[in-house]
Amino acid sequence: MTLPVNIHDEIESLDSQEQAATVKLLLHYIEPISIDEGCLAVLNRFIENEALFTAAIVDNSNAPVGLMDRGRITEIFVKPFAREFHHRKLIGDIMDTNPVIIDIHTSIDDLAKIIIDSGMRHMVNGFIIVQNGVYASMATGHALLEEITQRKQRELYFLAHYDQLTGLPNRLLFKDRLLQSCQNTNRTAKTFALIFVDLDRFKFINDTMGHSFGDLLLINFAHKLTACVRKNDTVARLGGDEFVIILQNLHGSEDAQKVTASIIEHIRQPMLIYNREIRMTASLGIALYPQHDQTTEGLIRKADAAMYEVKQQGRNNYLIYSDAFDQGMAERMCMETQLRTALDNHELSLFYQPQIHLASNKVIGVEALLRWHSPELGLVSPAKFIPVAEETGLIIAIGEWVLREACRQHSLWLQQGLPPLRIAINISAIQFRQKEFCAFIKGVIDDTGIDPQYLELELTENLVMTNTKHTVETLIELRALGIKLAIDDFGTGYSSLSYLRNFPIDRIKIDQSFIRNIKTIPANQAIVRAIISMGDNLGLEMIAEGVETLADLECIKSHHCQEVQGFHFSKPVPANEFEHWYQQFGKI
Repeated sequence: MTLPVNIHDEIESLDSQEQAATVKLLLHYIEPISIDEGCLAVLNRFIENEALFTAAIVDNSNAPVGLMDRGRITEIFVKPFAREFHHRKLIGDIMDTNPVIIDIHTSIDDLAKIIIDSGMRHMVNGFIIVQNGVYASMATGHALLEEITQRKQRELYFLAHYDQLTGLPNRLLFKDRLLQSCQNTNRTAKTFALIFVDLDRFKFINDTMGHSFGDLLLINFAHKLTACVRKNDTVARLGGDEFVIILQNLHGSEDAQKVTASIIEHIRQPMLIYNREIRMTASLGIALYPQHDQTTEGLIRKADAAMYEVKQQGRNNYLIYSDAFDQGMAERMCMETQLRTALDNHELSLFYQPQIHLASNKVIGVEALLRWHSPELGLVSPAKFIPVAEETGLIIAIGEWVLREACRQHSLWLQQGLPPLRIAINISAIQFRQKEFCAFIKGVIDDTGIDPQYLELELTENLVMTNTKHTVETLIELRALGIKLAIDDFGTGYSSLSYLRNFPIDRIKIDQSFIRNIKTIPANQAIVRAIISMGDNLGLEMIAEGVETLADLECIKSHHCQEVQGFHFSKPVPANEFEHWYQQFGKI
């Protein structure tokens, strides 16, 4: 059976089936008794038919008017002289005149409520079912309980084996399907592929756009995956943004690659989430059975390793497992373990890169850049450990340390005689979306004594352009504290300067990819010129990062950019080295 992708569709389907389930399911026909029949005749019927426990009493039009059960008639006739006293009476004289009478179209749920409200004795005696007001059958409480129990078992099975958000098989059912695939493949000459699928940058989307947006994205993504495979294949959700696909009955790796390539192409197509078009990519890793591993756990691990290698190589692609990938997975796990203790072990430090005001030729600020020197891993590139910190949530604690340390260093430089320099600090989307972020910033300002006009927070343009209402409110609150706000890596996201009129931004940092070798790339010159021109019109200051050569600097000057930073002036250096550098080169 092919299940709907969305569990809400499945639950609605189950609900509609349950609602459609009526007392027809409970029918157990028992010949009714006429209201004109004598009591002794009815007694004899119960004596002769030991399986008869309850019977309906009907009038001449076959409409039920009462009920007689074995216990009641036995109790009446067991008394002394009862036979002589009642032998001339009709059954209508002694019947139960208050039976539960249910229309045949009544739902099981409504019936259960009626029985409970009427008294549980009807669960034992049973109840009468009518159609168009005419006797149709009897039903028993036992049959009702059995139907309710079976329904609950179906619901429990579904909840135990299917993901509650997407309706896809969950980890438990997936592992069962994977084991079955291994067993089936052992009996054939074919193979099957396990594909590990991970959405790119989903955590960023979830943190910036909100969980309801992220949930709807996952539901749509699940639809996309199921649309790309056959009915006998399996798409499952392991949790979060991790999905797996089992492609059955393949002839070789070429078949798996062909399907995977089509999946990637299908994923790239835009999705409409809350009337907003969004494009996502994913990273996919492939492991083949039995070529890469003959155990289910080993196959999962190797498909995951291939997927992680895709992440490392830039995302939005797929790779088939190779033995070399295991080393990358081991390094990542080691990095995550080491990073968890890096703060406590004082392995993190800040380096500072000067920012130059071109008109005055003076250093007016620095950017604080995080560095990690691990005793086991050596000097680890931020490009490697920052994504791990974001994935694990460690970025919050690390980001708070960076803010405090940079502000503390600013105060220390003032004590050492350096002029008050603007200090720019990168803020991750996860930090920015914390409810108490503004309160934390205020606390840092109060604790360190930094003049807020010299504190600048750098935010990526993608962060600023998502969930704009919340973003604007937060930015306004930050500006009220007196700090400066900048857009980092401008030009690499999807915003435009025309939108920035809505945001309380002070400065834009033109991404270094447009600056390096700008003199030899006319297209980059045109882009930078346009950004600077539009920024001037909006009253925004501009800083070009990544100025590495004199040629880069001269070209930037010709476009009238106010500020620059880059290796041409200084590489990022530790705090004590910056002090010496400033004494020598503070006036360029």
